[in-house]
Amino acid sequence: MKTKSKIIFLTVLLVGILMITPALGSTTQAGYQTKSLTKNIETITIDFIDVTGAIPIKKEITMSKVEWDAITHELQAISVSEKTMSGKFAAQLSVFQKHHLVSEVTNIDALLMKFNKRTNNGLFRSLQERVPKNLPLNNSIFSTLSAISFTLENENGSTIVFGLNTFINIIGFNIVSVHKGYAPDGIQTTGLISDSVPPGEYAGFIFGFFGYWFGTKTSTGVYTNLTVAGLAIITAWVQVP
Repeated sequence: MKTKSKIIFLTVLLVGILMITPALGSTTQAGYQTKSLTKNIETITIDFIDVTGAIPIKKEITMSKVEWDAITHELQAISVSEKTMSGKFAAQLSVFQKHHLVSEVTNIDALLMKFNKRTNNGLFRSLQERVPKNLPLNNSIFSTLSAISFTLENENGSTIVFGLNTFINIIGFNIVSVHKGYAPDGIQTTGLISDSVPPGEYAGFIFGFFGYWFGTKTSTGVYTNLTVAGLAIITAWVQVP
């Protein structure tokens, strides 16, 4: 009788082991797959620069490429939907706050007040009156006191965005920046002069920028892609062959 009890016990034990082993195998496999998927997430490191204070504040941020694409697409949607300079800037700020690039305590009314105070300058007003109201070229854009947004990237795999090291800060403004690159969504401005140009290769400049820009840096002043969203005193762009 004792022998029979041992046989029954061993039989139950063996059946239990056979049932547990595949389950452990499945658990191990699931854990391995999760780790593999995590490792395969593509990440990029960007320079994010806040140009709304007395001096530009730069920080280096690592994010997934999926989030990078989401930010640029959301900003592009704003360029189409918002019809006023203040509305466009407010919506851009909300995107940066949503993705934790800008503090949630940053107040849009305070930023707009600061921008208006800085542009209430005789030199800036004189420049706005003297500059031409349009550029006599096809697919060109010119604007003053406007919200601006664009993304420049590499169309052919080479680094073609230059000039970002020309930012010079005076009385809280980056006086001039020069850019060149492929704009996959074109360039849009909203303000005293609202305009847009189609996708293409462009060269241009921004005078008196107030806002945010970020890009994947390859060397000083050179980026493989760049997204700019903010306010500008003067900006002009021409399409290049």
